[in-house]
Amino acid sequence: MIAASLTAIVVVGAMAYRYQLSLLRENMRVQGIAITRAVAGMASAGEDSPLLPGGSTVGALRSMASIQNSKNLSYIVIVNRAGEKVHEMVYPGGIAPAATMPTEPFAWFGEHYLASPGDGRAIREFFAPVMRDGQLAGFARAGYYNPGEDILDGQLSLLGLLALPIFLLTTLSYFLIRREIKPLSQLGAKLDSVSAAFGDGAARLPAARSQDEFMQRFDSFIRIVQSRVEYLNSESMNSKTAVMLTSYKQEKAESALNSLPDAVVVLDDAGVTTFANQKIELLLNKSREAIVGKPVQDWCDNKELMTFMMRHKHATASIRSSTLDYVPEAFPDRRLSIAAFPLFAPRDRSILFGMLFVFRDVSREHHAQKAGEEFVSHVAHELKTPLNSLMGYSELLLHRAALSEADQVNAVNVIRSEAERMARLINDLLNITKMESGTLKPERSRVRLHDLLQDAFDTLRNSALGKDVELELAVPPDLGSVRLDKELFRIAIDNLLSNAIKYSNPGGKISVSAATLEDGQIQVKVRDRGIGISELDCRKIFGKYYRASSKETAQRTGHGLGLYLAKQIIELHQGVISVTSELGKGTEFVVTLKAQPIQLEVAEAV
Repeated sequence: MIAASLTAIVVVGAMAYRYQLSLLRENMRVQGIAITRAVAGMASAGEDSPLLPGGSTVGALRSMASIQNSKNLSYIVIVNRAGEKVHEMVYPGGIAPAATMPTEPFAWFGEHYLASPGDGRAIREFFAPVMRDGQLAGFARAGYYNPGEDILDGQLSLLGLLALPIFLLTTLSYFLIRREIKPLSQLGAKLDSVSAAFGDGAARLPAARSQDEFMQRFDSFIRIVQSRVEYLNSESMNSKTAVMLTSYKQEKAESALNSLPDAVVVLDDAGVTTFANQKIELLLNKSREAIVGKPVQDWCDNKELMTFMMRHKHATASIRSSTLDYVPEAFPDRRLSIAAFPLFAPRDRSILFGMLFVFRDVSREHHAQKAGEEFVSHVAHELKTPLNSLMGYSELLLHRAALSEADQVNAVNVIRSEAERMARLINDLLNITKMESGTLKPERSRVRLHDLLQDAFDTLRNSALGKDVELELAVPPDLGSVRLDKELFRIAIDNLLSNAIKYSNPGGKISVSAATLEDGQIQVKVRDRGIGISELDCRKIFGKYYRASSKETAQRTGHGLGLYLAKQIIELHQGVISVTSELGKGTEFVVTLKAQPIQLEVAEAV
C-alpha cells in the first residue's frame, strides 16, 4: 500500500509538472508573439529609422521590456536585415545570441530555438519583421529561457498538498480492510480450534461432528457455486455462439444484397431505413450514411416516391408486390423503377418485419422502347409514302389508254423507284437483324476499291442530279485492293452517299475521295456541304434509330438505320469510321481500311 501510495504521488506530481510546463510554454508563446509583433509594429510606425539608435524606438523597447512579467525573458532586440543588432534590451544574466533571419516573406513571422552563448541554456526566440515603406528593414526578436527544472521550485508545496490526502486515504483504506477481513480471521481461528479439538481424544466426537457439519455445508455451498458458474459459462458460450451466428447470417444477407445488380432499401415497420446497399448511392446520389437509420421523410426528396414507400408502411398479408416508375428531379433524363415487397414472418404472415424496395435504372429500356416506337413510326411513314405513290401510279396505268407514252414511262419509273426504296429499307432491316443475331457471315474476296467507289458513284449520280447536287469523285486508279464482302461494303458506301445527298441543299456539292496512307491503310472520305450536324449529335449519330433533333433533319425522310448499318459493316471488316461536322457548313465521314497487297493475297491462296 505504501508503494502504491508513492506511485500515485509520483504520477500525480508528474502530471501536474507536465501540465504546468505546457501551460507555461503556451503563455510564453503568446507573450513572445505579442511582444515581437508590438515591438515590430512600433518600430515600423516610428518616425526615426529602426536602423538608427535612440529616438522613440528605444523608448518603446524599454517600455515593452519593463511591462513583461516573466522571469524567463532574456532579451528583446531589433536587428537589421543583415542580423546586426540595432536596439537591445537584455535582462541581467542574459545574452542575445546571433541568429540567421529568414529571407522569404512567408517565414518572416515565426520562432526558433537557440543556445545562450554564456551557459548554453536553451532559448526559445520569437521574431517579427520590421517594415519601412513596404520593405523589410529588420526584425524584432524576443528570447525566453526554455522552462524546465526551475518549475519544480514552485511545485514542492503543491506536491506536499497532493501527498497528504493520498497518505490519509491509504491509512483509512488500511483500517477499512482490517475491519472487513476480521470475520475471515475469526473464521480461520475457529477452523484452527476445530482442528485442534479433533486431535484431542476427549473431545474427538463432538469436534468431528461440528467439523463435518461445517465442511458438508461448505462443500455444498462450493458445489452450488461451481454449478452456477458452469451454468453461467454455458449460457455465456451459447449467447456468444448465437450472436456470432446472427452476425454471420446478417453479414451473409448483406453481402448477398450488396452483390445484387439493383439498388435495395429495407424499411422496418416504423418506416425507418434499416439497410441500403451500395448501388443506392449511384441511383439516388445520396450516401448510405444519409439514408440508413433515418425515416423516409428525412432523405427522400421526391414526393411521388415518398408517398409510394409510405403507403406500404402498414402492409397486410393481402398486399402483394407493386411497382412505380418515376423520373428523378435531379436527373430528368433518367427513369427509375421501384418494386415493393413486404417482408412477413415465415411462420406468421400477420407479422410484418418491414418492406423491401428494389430500385432499378430502366433508362436504357425506356429509351430503347421509345426509340423502337419512334422507329416503327418512321418505318410506317417511310413505307406509307412509297405505297401511296405505287397505288397512285398503278391506278393511272389502269387507264393507260388516256396517258401519253411519256406519262406511262414516268409512271413505270416512279413505281420502280419507290419499289427500290422499299426494298432498300427492308434489306437494311434484314441485314441489321442478321448482324445483331450473329448469322451474317461476310464472304471476303479481294476487291479493287477504285472500281467499287466508281460503281457506287455512277449509281447515285442521277439521284444527286435530280436534287441539283453536284457529285465529284477523286479516286486514283492505282488505289490498293482490300479483302471485304463487296455486297455488304457497297451497302455501307451507298448509305454514306445517300445520306450526303439527302442532307445537301440544292446547289450543293458532294466529294468522294480516297488515298493510301503511309502505314499502308486506305482512307475513304465522303464530304458534303449540307446542313451539318451539331457536336452533341455527332457523338450519337451512329446509334440505332437515332436521328438529329434539328428542324432541317425533321424535314427530310429517314429511319435512323443507315449510319448505324454502315458503322456495323465497316467494323465487321476491321475498319474504322469517324465523323466531323459543323452546323450549316457540311459533314465529312472518314472510313479507314487495311489494304491487302496482291502478293499477300496470292500467298494466302497458295
